[in-house]
Amino acid sequence: MSETKYIFIGGSYRTGTDLLRNILNSSQSIAICGETHFFGNPTTATYLWRNIQNKADDKGTGSGWSRLSPASRQKLTQIGDISTDAGLKQVVDYLYDEVSTVERAFWCWLPTHIDRDVFMDKMLESDRSYRSFFNLMMCLYAQGKPIKGEKTPVHIHYVPTILEWFPNAKFIHTFRDPRAIFLSQKKKKSKSDKVSGSHRFFRQSELVYELYMSTSIITQWLRVAQLHEHYQRRYPNNYYLLRFEDLVNAPQEQLKALCNFLGITYTDEMLKADVVNSSFVTTKKVTGFDKSVTDRWLNQIKPSTNKWFVFWCKNYLKHFEYRV
Repeated sequence: MSETKYIFIGGSYRTGTDLLRNILNSSQSIAICGETHFFGNPTTATYLWRNIQNKADDKGTGSGWSRLSPASRQKLTQIGDISTDAGLKQVVDYLYDEVSTVERAFWCWLPTHIDRDVFMDKMLESDRSYRSFFNLMMCLYAQGKPIKGEKTPVHIHYVPTILEWFPNAKFIHTFRDPRAIFLSQKKKKSKSDKVSGSHRFFRQSELVYELYMSTSIITQWLRVAQLHEHYQRRYPNNYYLLRFEDLVNAPQEQLKALCNFLGITYTDEMLKADVVNSSFVTTKKVTGFDKSVTDRWLNQIKPSTNKWFVFWCKNYLKHFEYRV
């Protein structure tokens, strides 16, 4: 088996991607950077179309319907041509001067830790491809650690491209009951100011917002469930599904199995990872695993909403051993 040099984490939002990143980063040999949204963000229309087609997107293009996040490679190509010195400078300046002010995670980290001239010089030494660009981002974050990687939930839709660029990489797909995802996402979005215009519009009516949010989650969840079947067959040595419920209920067992797949050493320090960005805790950061979060949705979801999820997701709920 080839030595693991890259680890990527993706999946639906609210499935434990932050938790898993913190767990793996507790290793002295691993440095997985935060969200970059480098490959873009598929739209709901994309999920619907791909659900109908029920096939993996070999090109990882999202059928052409993709939201161009400020730092996506599609957006960067509009800023400048990185194959030219002038175009590369335009892109680097854009990332440092504009993206770092509107994006979080990796893009907040970059300008405070890496001088822009260093980034520019290293790109000038590369082959000027976007693969090299993405690789440089991860290498700079790793700061010498042998295993580097990246965590952006929606990158689950771009596994073919990621594994084409990094053939020996490992991709971990975090997965969760869609009803728990729904309640977690709804709680986060219902009062946040950092939401899209559609969220602001629909949440004026609780009933309409419930339908809008649940349908959106259902569409996305069905798509990633389909992708799991494709990736499992196509990339048996590179792709790994990790259910959030299994990780929380049996962390040591699950982490040992995951480490075995990744070819890394398990340590008990992994059990002390910080839980951040969770809608189920009242503090910003807690340590360890709270088993009660896995079934908390049962007492919070409306019966009608639960039936709506079961109607659309019943087969996959059974397949992934969730209650119906």
